[in-house]
Amino acid sequence: MKNGGVIALAVIVVATVAFLLYSLSGDPSDVAGVTAGAAAAGQGTEGGEAAGAGGKGKVGREQNEGGASDEQAQAELKLPGQLPSLGLQPLPANEAPVKPHSEVELEGTIQQVDAEMAIRAVFPKIRGCYSELRDRAPQAQGRMLMKMKVRRNDDGQAGTGELFLKETQFTDPKYLTCVRSAIDETKFKTDAGQIDGTFTFTLWLSPEDVDNHRKYEAERGAAAPARPTDGERPVQP
Repeated sequence: MKNGGVIALAVIVVATVAFLLYSLSGDPSDVAGVTAGAAAAGQGTEGGEAAGAGGKGKVGREQNEGGASDEQAQAELKLPGQLPSLGLQPLPANEAPVKPHSEVELEGTIQQVDAEMAIRAVFPKIRGCYSELRDRAPQAQGRMLMKMKVRRNDDGQAGTGELFLKETQFTDPKYLTCVRSAIDETKFKTDAGQIDGTFTFTLWLSPEDVDNHRKYEAERGAAAPARPTDGERPVQP
């Protein structure tokens, strides 16, 4: 009789714990597992161990599923991988952006290869604008979400223009004017019979781009002359 009272008291305690777990988790299956274990313990069988094992297995599956979701979310945050080559020769390291540009959105009569050629043609000039900006603002870096027009001329070349900055982390007026002028003045050869459209893309600029710009200019024999130090006078031509 005494043992029966102890068992009944134990069942009541376990049932109370099960109710508290249900209140905190809101998962009825957790309560079922604990209650089944309590009932089995009260009957002196091995059912309690089986039910407890079943509860642990469910939690393990939920954790695994949660891990997969985390990995998927991290994958969605990654930048686009290697962009399609489009049959174009890869650029030398000193001529390409350090951080690849985003995917391109096209509007009108323009193919992706035309947009890529336009970006290749205008990027060295934009990078030159950025290099000059870094001389005045060493901390400057960031991205620009740009939309520009491309139209084929009668001379077999296409020109870029009509820049629209949809978003930019650069606010320096001189730099933005330089970028706009660079786009308005850029032309490139094309085999396309007709090009008349716009494209939108994001371009990132970082300090490494300035280093590549200087190497590029040095290789072309157009490195900027050294600035005079304090106490020196520039050599007059």
